Amino acid sequence: MRNFEMGHITPIRPTKVFDASSIQDAFRHMQQGKHIGKIVISMRGIDGSVKIDTALVKTAKKPELDSSASYLLVGGLGGLGRAVSRHLVEHNARRLVYLSRNAGTGPEDHDFIQELESMGCDIRLVRGSVTSKDDVSRAIQQAPNLKGIMQCSMVLRDQAFPRMSLSEWSTAAAPKVQGTWNLHNATLAASIQLDFFVLFSSMSGVIGQAGQANYAGANTFLDAFVQYRTNLGLAAASIDIGAVQDVGYVSQDVTLLKRMTLASAHGITEPEFLEAITAAMSFSPTDKTNPETLGTEFVDRKTLVLGLGTAIPLSSPESRACWKKDRRMAVYHNSSKATLDGSDSNSDSLKSLLARARSDASMLKTDDTAALLAREIGKKLFSFLLKLDEDLNTSVPLSQLGMDSLVGVEMRSWWRQAFSFDITVLELMGMGTLDALGKHAAERLLKALGNDSS
Repeated sequence: MRNFEMGHITPIRPTKVFDASSIQDAFRHMQQGKHIGKIVISMRGIDGSVKIDTALVKTAKKPELDSSASYLLVGGLGGLGRAVSRHLVEHNARRLVYLSRNAGTGPEDHDFIQELESMGCDIRLVRGSVTSKDDVSRAIQQAPNLKGIMQCSMVLRDQAFPRMSLSEWSTAAAPKVQGTWNLHNATLAASIQLDFFVLFSSMSGVIGQAGQANYAGANTFLDAFVQYRTNLGLAAASIDIGAVQDVGYVSQDVTLLKRMTLASAHGITEPEFLEAITAAMSFSPTDKTNPETLGTEFVDRKTLVLGLGTAIPLSSPESRACWKKDRRMAVYHNSSKATLDGSDSNSDSLKSLLARARSDASMLKTDDTAALLAREIGKKLFSFLLKLDEDLNTSVPLSQLGMDSLVGVEMRSWWRQAFSFDITVLELMGMGTLDALGKHAAERLLKALGNDSS
């Protein structure tokens, strides 16, 4: 402290200051490894204002629920249903009614109900099936001032279609088809005006899944039913839910998660799912289809598709997305082109080089090929460092080019996609030069192609 007070200890100079809205530029500047002193993020101006362009930030819309109303959840005691229930209670819902065949008997039901009650919510359980008109009527009677319904029912009876029995079809389809009709008719008969009627549909109804013709058909019905209710001027929305990776049925099934990984499926998170729930609850029931536009392109704005994507580009040989050859999804191939030309995949020249190597592996033994690979790797490195390719010298030490551990992480991610084998950050940085990296890539590719041919 004495040295500080005497002025012997001072801030490190110089300082390069970036506004809070330019943090990415600050990291890019640091990655180049040319700066001295300190890089500083300035959060506020002299007047105390935050240095972030708030015009670009959109506040997420929050549901405004009626604390005097009831909200009915069909099913709703599983993983996704519990997440939705907490979401409703956190946004002012004070009475939830559950219609379920095994309401209150699940191993986690007691603790979950106590949790909601501790949050000030009245919980009512109705044991019954949504396929029964009487059970649906009993549930609605337990829900005074009913303002919203979440149709979360799901029963799976997977079977190859040629071997599927009528019973297996009906068991999976009835809760969604007959159950939704029962809810619709019962609310109309009771003259109940709903603020929202959200149907839990599935991606299976859009792209199909092996062994799930019954489940896919039921979910296709839900999407169509939304259009029916909308044209009656009634509240309705459906969410074609993909694989939720951190909560619900899929997250608890190890086998199903493994199938997802092999298919390179894009898993959605609980917050993403709840954002879709909020959006579905907010749709206006007055948005009808205009008869004059029936001959033009149709868009159903009250059906949300959540999780349609893949973890790797569709053009990758490793992509096993079941819908990659579905012509309805052609736009995904087009929209992914920018990604393929960018940091997530190979350049055209590298792809061409790798294609020739697959047909003639002997070319990987030549110095010319190693040099070409070195240059392609260097071009990718320079794209991360925001440098021009004409300054590239493959014999210069990597450290002088700007390679550090932060860039190494990004390079490693690209390397896996480009060459289909892994390399550690330590290996990347330890090679010394781009020429050494090019030679290493050629040797590993030759070995991989040799193993494939054997």
